[in-house]
Amino acid sequence: MIQFEELLVALNELENIVVVSDIKGNIRYVNDAFVDKYGYSREEAIGSNPSILRTDYHNDGFYKEMWRTILNGDTWEGTFLNKTKSGRLVWEEAKISPVHKNGELDGFIAVKEDITYKKELEEQFHKEKFLLDELFDNAPVGVILFKPIYAEDRLDDIIVIKANPIAGGVFNRLGLVGLTLKQFLPDFPNLRDKIVEMLHEKQIFEHYFSSIDKHLNMRTFPLENDRFCMYVHDVTKYRNNITALQKSEQRYSSLVEDSPALIRRFNIQGKISYVNSYYADYFDKTPNEFIDANVFDLIKKEEQLSYKEKLNKLSPNNPIVEYEQKIQLPNGQERWQKWVDRALIDAGGNIVEYQSVGMDFTQLKRAEEKLEEQRNRLNAIFDNSIMGIGVVDKLGNIQMANSRLLEMLNYSTNKELTDSNYFNHILEDDKEDVQNSFVEIFNKNSKSINLQRRLVNNNGDIFWVDIFVSPISEKDGKVHEAVGLIIDITRKHQMEEELVASEKKLKKLNNTKDKLFSVIAHDIKNPFNAILGFSSLLNKNLDKFSEQEVREFTKRILEASEQTYKLLEDLLTWAKSQLGQLSVRKVDFSPNIMINDCMESLQSIAQSKNISLQNKVFDIESINCDIEMFKFVIRNLLHNGIKFSQPNSSVECGAMEDKENGLITFYVKDYGVGINPEKLKILFNLEEFLSTVGTSQEKGTGLGLSLSKEMVELNGGSIEVFSEVNAGSEFRITFPHK
Repeated sequence: MIQFEELLVALNELENIVVVSDIKGNIRYVNDAFVDKYGYSREEAIGSNPSILRTDYHNDGFYKEMWRTILNGDTWEGTFLNKTKSGRLVWEEAKISPVHKNGELDGFIAVKEDITYKKELEEQFHKEKFLLDELFDNAPVGVILFKPIYAEDRLDDIIVIKANPIAGGVFNRLGLVGLTLKQFLPDFPNLRDKIVEMLHEKQIFEHYFSSIDKHLNMRTFPLENDRFCMYVHDVTKYRNNITALQKSEQRYSSLVEDSPALIRRFNIQGKISYVNSYYADYFDKTPNEFIDANVFDLIKKEEQLSYKEKLNKLSPNNPIVEYEQKIQLPNGQERWQKWVDRALIDAGGNIVEYQSVGMDFTQLKRAEEKLEEQRNRLNAIFDNSIMGIGVVDKLGNIQMANSRLLEMLNYSTNKELTDSNYFNHILEDDKEDVQNSFVEIFNKNSKSINLQRRLVNNNGDIFWVDIFVSPISEKDGKVHEAVGLIIDITRKHQMEEELVASEKKLKKLNNTKDKLFSVIAHDIKNPFNAILGFSSLLNKNLDKFSEQEVREFTKRILEASEQTYKLLEDLLTWAKSQLGQLSVRKVDFSPNIMINDCMESLQSIAQSKNISLQNKVFDIESINCDIEMFKFVIRNLLHNGIKFSQPNSSVECGAMEDKENGLITFYVKDYGVGINPEKLKILFNLEEFLSTVGTSQEKGTGLGLSLSKEMVELNGGSIEVFSEVNAGSEFRITFPHK
């Protein structure tokens, strides 16, 4: 049978969220997935009502229907929009089932799956589909989707599966969907061969169709699943105009002749048959000088092959080419020309001549080159700047960024960064301040803003930056974009913080030193006075004192020596701590043996007050930590226990093992004067706390507890104290088992 603990482990391993509640809806259990997803700890969740997750998205009727279902003992399934502790919205598919105990309804168990990402994808899909449908339906040309029809495994025709309204107008049909090409365009030439071509590669062709008395320009490209798309444009008016122009060439020849454009005609071999006056004047020649000359000789040799390739690609379906050329005039001057060449087609569809219409755009080209040179210069500065540079709109969308900003925010590509938002990199605590800064800039209340703040990169790492923001784009009197110059000052900020921390630490150490010296001046002097005084008496009058008096004097000397030794040991260890010389050397050892050693070293002090030292550490075979530090801590705690215990009492040291969490806790307990609550708060703070006199007026520096806490933490442990005035104190130190 599955144990309860095994069931809990299984539930906590689930990716789905599990919530168990009583019949009133109060939560009795949540698994780890709930804690991870919502940010509430188990302690916060248990006893609470699931309404802590509720948003205003669902109305009261939604929840009433859910409660009606589950209170009737039925399972309810549905979708929630909930919110996490931090306010983030989460979509979930939930299944809530009743739990019965002894035949009675005892509560409910809810199993929920996070579908937020799925919801976002669905919304994005619907938006994109809507946009594509709008583009399809409102395209300025006819758009048709076809799929082939086969008869006896042989391609026979194509059928329309989707068409926009413009396509219907082109073919004089109200609706094309469901019609085959033969039905609405029976004179389509070479139907089967053309369909094969359209299914496999892009096609561009122009044809006159007598069935609809129109010239159509068609462009097709293949799609997946054996389909293709056709753009169709009615060029009848254009073709008629061309025909009219050809028929009335004599009427407009004077217009061409006087045109301020470069016009020429030449055959497929390049032999020039006509140039207008403007063309001849441009080259400082007469028109007759160009007749029978070769157009290719007017072009630089390195460009002739490229130009011929452009002309060879012209066809009845693709009769026009646009290009730029750089030429050299007879006077040696270099000029730029922009040309539009048209292939002139005879009735048989053959190219018989080319007509070129050009213009000189040298000034514009030179301006473009200068602009491009300037742009390249600016881009070099932009991309190689040591500062991060970014352009944002008023919503925080990043419109442009240089490589340094890309590196700062830890993005792989510029597109990833420009798809993100500046506010994604602002800490929650700073967002209101950033919003106010945006209002200042975009409302033109400020020409620029300079400030220092924290940013978070794409990996979640926080760093400090110095930001200078200015408006850069105005339209209709409004600011639409702003530029930010960003310098990473994390190291500088860290150094400033380190300097402040160092200054505070030095002040703290200086204050501690002053306090320690005042204590040392007083506490180290008194024991030496006792040692010197009693030693002098014994030296001068040994024969005059009884044996009992001699014992009493030596006892006092021993106590003063022990007190002074303890004081010096603490001072030396504290000095090592401040110099960073306390290094941990962990080994496995028996704590029982070390505790016995500590008790033996303190036996004489304990006996002087008739205090019993009890070692109750029996079951702990070994512990892994620094032996000397362990002994120092135990010895200090035992010494304090003796110091603050009344004569004829006891101080004990024991241990408790928490195998489930892998922890071992040692305790040192006395039954002495205890510690008042105010002093408990500053017990380990050497800056505020200094030693208290013991029950037999024992002195100390107060260093022992501060050093003990430091050593315990250096070994990965913790220390805590429980005390009651006049009832004693118990110090507990906890270490990981290994």
